[in-house]
Order: sequence, then structure tokens, then C-alpha cells
Amino acid sequence: MRRKKRAVLAWLMALALAAALSPASVRASAGDIYFTAANDTAMDLDAETMPFWANGAMYVASRLFEGTDLGVNYVRNDSLGLAILYSAQTDLRFDLAGQSCYDRDGNEYDSYAVERGGVVFFPLPLVCSVFGLTWSYNETDTAPLIRVTSDSAILDDRSYIDAAASLMANLYNAYLRSLETAEEPPPEEPIQAAEGQKVYLLLACSSPEQARGLLGRLDGVQATFLLTPEQMEDGDLLRGLTALGHGVALYSAAETEDELRDQLRRAGDLLWQAACCHLDLVWYEGGAPVEAVLEESGCVRVTAELDRRAEGLEDPEQAGELMQEIGGYREDLAVCLGGGLDGLAFLLDGLEEGQYRLCAWRLNA
Repeated sequence: MRRKKRAVLAWLMALALAAALSPASVRASAGDIYFTAANDTAMDLDAETMPFWANGAMYVASRLFEGTDLGVNYVRNDSLGLAILYSAQTDLRFDLAGQSCYDRDGNEYDSYAVERGGVVFFPLPLVCSVFGLTWSYNETDTAPLIRVTSDSAILDDRSYIDAAASLMANLYNAYLRSLETAEEPPPEEPIQAAEGQKVYLLLACSSPEQARGLLGRLDGVQATFLLTPEQMEDGDLLRGLTALGHGVALYSAAETEDELRDQLRRAGDLLWQAACCHLDLVWYEGGAPVEAVLEESGCVRVTAELDRRAEGLEDPEQAGELMQEIGGYREDLAVCLGGGLDGLAFLLDGLEEGQYRLCAWRLNA
């Protein structure tokens, strides 16, 4: 497990949250507020147990199954690391550390529970499917309502919203006041990856010395290094990169196809002589049509959805900004970094906190 700089990350998150919850912008955060109801009972409105979307599903807090009439009960077994929902007919056992779920018959499920601030949240679609419940999403005059119902529910959704309108308005206004008067904002959760989402780190280095210096900062995370033919003349560097599982790509700004062919031949020979590895990745920035040249050389072109070489990654603030950009993608993406990289460790910590899978670019990426 990598050593995390939690104090600095917490500082970054607190700054972001403080800005988001300043008195002038509290109502702008209303899109993150949801009412919850179990059958005909409204639940309290508070930040610690607020539902949220993650992994393509709505997640609700365990309190929805504590003392309500849904017919589903909640218990936590800390010795086994399990959060369990159960009824007379079946159960769901969520392994919090292993991010897995199974029932008492050994059936496994793709979804898993999430723990935030000591509160366990469950994927609502799976829970409803297994226990025969129904859930709905409805807009109200203040915030959306997430309602979970069983056969014990008396009112339909529209009738319930009408009957509870005054109560929900009071809960909503009290919640906004609590945000405005809070002395210290609660810590913000790190940006979370989509399920299984990968980030391919591409590192453009100014020199072999910079590349060597990055090896210690990566601390076991695999990346792909973009190296010029001149930089690849350092055989010790190539051997060190490949031995640690990093990828090596030719960085080329060749102006003609023939110049690119020469660079490919030279870089391929250097990589094979140093590490007995074939060159198959190329980052190309020239203006020539190179697809045919790459194909005949057995190489693929490496690109990046986020190219941050111009901005650099100098400090925790820039790392936080880049995390926000990465959080806008819900699919695998490549991130190209260059220039000053003193903030790399902070970015890696944030990505690990967000459960992104950090990978080197491979030929079949």
C-alpha cells in the first residue's frame, strides 16, 4: 500500500468544499440534496446519510433499513468486515474491504457497498431486486425524492409527495441553514472512478535524469515514458524502466515519413539491444501522414484525452485541478504529463483514493 499524504489531500478537499458551501453559493449545491422515504415515512435530512450516485447506481444509507417497515433489516459484522441486509427469505452480504457481494446461497453479485464516514451505503437497484422492493425518483418543489416501497406502502408517490410537502420543505430549509452555520465543513470524499475505470499515465521527460527521478515518485505505479531517440541511447534507463514494468514509447516530431522511419529503426534497435523488448508505441507530433509508416513498423500511435504538459504538475493545487478534470470522464482515459512534476505524488494519492486503476499503456490498450 502506498503511503498517502492524507493531511495535504484533506486540506485540498476542505478548500474545495469551503468554496462550494460559502453562504453565497449554498443553494447552488441543492442538486446534491435528496429526500429519502421508506414507504410512508420520511427520513431525516443530513449530510452523513445523503444518497448519491456511484458506479451507475443510486446508493442509499443503511439507516433506510433500520427501524422501518420495509421488511429488510441491517446488521454489521466488524469482525468479518461484512455489512448484511436480510429478510426472512434471503440476505445480501457485502464485503466492505473486498468490494464484493454474495448471498447465503453463495450467489455472487456485481455491485458492492460503499462506506463513507463510518456509514455504509448500499446500491439501491440490487437491494430492491433481491428483496422485492420498489424504488422511485421524483422531483418535488425543493429537492428530488428517493422513495423505497414494499407491499406495506399506503400512498402512491404523487399522493405521498402532496401529503409530505410541508414536512419536506421544513427539512430542506433546516438542512440549508445547517450548511450555512456549520463552523467546519465535513471532509469531502475523493473523486470516485467509474467501476473498473483505468487511467493510463504518460510521462514526457526532458532528460534521462528526470525519468530516473520519477521512478521513486511513482512508488510501484506503472506508467509509460515518452522518450526521444537520443534519450533512448541510455541503455541503463531502458533496462530499469522495462524491468519495473513501465512502458516505453518513442516521442517523435519527425517532419517527414522517411525521418520517422529512421527514428523508428533507431529507437527499435536501442530498445532491443538494451532490454530485449520490441518498440510498439509512438507518440507523434509531426505533420506527416504516418499511419502507413506505423503500420509497417508494427507500432500504434499513443494519444491522450488530457494533455497537461504545458501546465505542468508543480504542486498539490495543480494536482487537485487535474483530479477534477479526470473526474469528468467516466471511461478509461490517458493523461500525458510533462514539465515540472513535483505534484505527481499528490495526483497518485488522489487517484488511488478514488479507486482508479493506474496502468501503463500496452499495445492492446
